[in-house]
Amino acid sequence: MKESYAPVATFFREELVGYAERRIYISLQYFSDIREYLSTKAVIKEVYARDNVEYLALNTGEEIRLDRIIRVEGKPAPGFEDYFACAC
Repeated sequence: MKESYAPVATFFREELVGYAERRIYISLQYFSDIREYLSTKAVIKEVYARDNVEYLALNTGEEIRLDRIIRVEGKPAPGFEDYFACAC
């Protein structure tokens, strides 16, 4: 069964579109389809929607759902602000 898509905040989507327009390499941390934590440095080719789900297309060939992005350029994505917080 596929995980439901959780729409992301408009400001976050617009930030990603801005990176795509500038065609610069960015650091990106995200979850894969099987919930693996992955990290990459790539150029966003485009931000698009398919079947009511928004994605990033990277120059590496990867497609990433926007709701699976954890951090971009060191800034947490909406909903992941406390993901790296230490409960020590």
